[in-house]
Amino acid sequence: MSIKNNLWTIGIIAAILGSCNSTSNNSKESANLIIYGAKIFTSNTEQPWASAVAVKDGKFIYVGDSAGASIYQTDSTRVINLEGKLVIAGLTDAHSHPGYGGVEHFGEVEGETKEELLASVKAYADNHPDDEWLRLCCWPTAMFATGTEGPQKEVLDAVVPDRLIWFESSTAHDFWLNSKALEKIGVNKDTPDPRPGMAIYARDKNGELTGWIKEGAGVQHFVNQFNLTEEERLKSHQEQVESTLKILSEFGVTTLFDAGNKGYGDLVYSLISKLEKEGKLPIRYEGTYQVFTPKRLQNAISEVKRYRKEYGGTLLQFNTVKIFMDGINENHSVGLLKPYANDTNYIGNTLLTSEELRDFLLELSKEKLDLHVHTIGDLTVRTVIDAVEAAKAIAKDDFYPRITMAHLELIDPTDLPRIKELGIICNFTPWWLGVNHHDVVEESLGEERYSNMYKAKSLFNLGATVTFSSDEWWGGDMLRTYINPYFGMQVGHNRQYPKDWWETDDDGIRSPSDERLTLEQLVTGYTKNGAYQLRKENILGSIETGKLADFVVLDKNLFEVDKYEIKNVMPSAVVMDGKVIRGNLP
Repeated sequence: MSIKNNLWTIGIIAAILGSCNSTSNNSKESANLIIYGAKIFTSNTEQPWASAVAVKDGKFIYVGDSAGASIYQTDSTRVINLEGKLVIAGLTDAHSHPGYGGVEHFGEVEGETKEELLASVKAYADNHPDDEWLRLCCWPTAMFATGTEGPQKEVLDAVVPDRLIWFESSTAHDFWLNSKALEKIGVNKDTPDPRPGMAIYARDKNGELTGWIKEGAGVQHFVNQFNLTEEERLKSHQEQVESTLKILSEFGVTTLFDAGNKGYGDLVYSLISKLEKEGKLPIRYEGTYQVFTPKRLQNAISEVKRYRKEYGGTLLQFNTVKIFMDGINENHSVGLLKPYANDTNYIGNTLLTSEELRDFLLELSKEKLDLHVHTIGDLTVRTVIDAVEAAKAIAKDDFYPRITMAHLELIDPTDLPRIKELGIICNFTPWWLGVNHHDVVEESLGEERYSNMYKAKSLFNLGATVTFSSDEWWGGDMLRTYINPYFGMQVGHNRQYPKDWWETDDDGIRSPSDERLTLEQLVTGYTKNGAYQLRKENILGSIETGKLADFVVLDKNLFEVDKYEIKNVMPSAVVMDGKVIRGNLP
């Protein structure tokens, strides 16, 4: 008999003699799978570490040590010694956009200077004489936007006066149109902004349109002007979505929240539903209805219910409304408690007032739906907090929604404990936490505020629920990097980008340095807390008896590897519902 089998036999004898772990099931069951000899980070605070699990019918029936697990072994049980490999629960990407990949279709232009970029625009137009729209990407925000001053339609008119130009910025949150394009979408001097100070058609001092459009004011035109109808484009969209989901699955992501698709909900969710029906959906997929103008709030609840009826399934579900409460600091479309450093008369705005959001939360409560909110500025964060507090005061114990605030670049220190007290979930994209040199956000906010962004560690320490995500939708060459949760863990842990990204010999740590997250916090945010955000904490998120057997076997121990090598950790096996869906168990 081998040493391995001897050890297992010793474990059986020890179990028979009564050395059972306290989490074992007292009645003997036959496990389909037993894993032992592992280092298992369970994400369960009551039992953070284990060395063995037993699985039956897709669920954990035991979590503990090899002696306890051996009770569940029969002749038909598959028994595997992982020989010290690290195991974690299946991961949740709690804010992503995998269904959007391939929806956008741009003509690529480039240039290191304004002159070079505009020459590239002219060359593209000349080379595509039959295109109705010249939908281009991307103009650098820092190149054309300073404070409230942004790109001018007249500049594009001078380059291409007789064609329709929709020029997207590098942030994908604002757009530059020429005069012909503004006329095409029916926007003129008298057109009201969807939300002044946030979703706007920028105007000069005389009230004339400049051609700079921010946030939902532009996004609301996407489906009407750029809908996907060509068979080739639809096929490409499906291929990109399938590829993205496959990569997420390979990384051990078994559940995700899709934070919206810029009005293309039916396109995306019909595809995801189709993939599920064909047995090609490798992930639990939570969809949403996205609100990026106040007008869309009117139909948000009915649309979520329609999505649920038309596209919902076992894996694809709909339980959440997503609201863009503000935009981004780069284009001055967020709500701030104090004015911008480079525009001392401007503090931005929020999509809804706290009273409007309060009333909507009460509607969501009646319909048993949750809310996910894009929140960048500290005024926006406070507006959401005030709304939640007011809604809870009215509904009391009947208040239903779980509220998640995403991104959270700025939080006033006085609001940190309020977030915990109200039970608001905080979602961060940890790969954003590296050092950015010559950052236009620093110019907008000033050094003091810029040095106090992304307070995820503080929220963890207060006991708030913090989740993590990729927020990736663009695709392209960097897709695999950005949706890699271990890349997110590395950057969140170091508050630095990988060394090969550094612009200096030592890029330093993003301030404040004491906000560096521990790896235990990061794994918990990607597992247990992510499941909680999506109301799946009773079935997912931790390796516990009774929960679905979603787990990941890693090829390296991310708690032990060099802190600049965490991004290279990969699963050797991904198990979902007790079945190996990626890689192989030994």
